Amino acid sequence: MGRLLRWALPFLAGVYVAQTYNIPDLRRLVLRGVDAAKSYEEAYRKKNKPDSAAGTSSRRRKKARQPDMDDEEE
Repeated sequence: MGRLLRWALPFLAGVYVAQTYNIPDLRRLVLRGVDAAKSYEEAYRKKNKPDSAAGTSSRRRKKARQPDMDDEEE
C-alpha cells in the first residue's frame, strides 16, 4: 500500500498542477533555444577566404630564427 501511495500522490499532484496552472512546454522552449543558438552561431561565424585552402589558417607563421653561433674560438 505504501508503494502505491508513493507513486499515486505525486502523479495526482502533477495532474492537478498541469490542469490548474499554465505550465510551459519545456521541449518547445529547449528547441527554441537550440534554434536561437544555431542562428547566432551562423550569423557570427568567421568567414573563410575563398582563396585559402580548407583547414589552413590565414595567418602567416613566423619563421624560426637560428642564432648566429661561432663554434670557432679565437
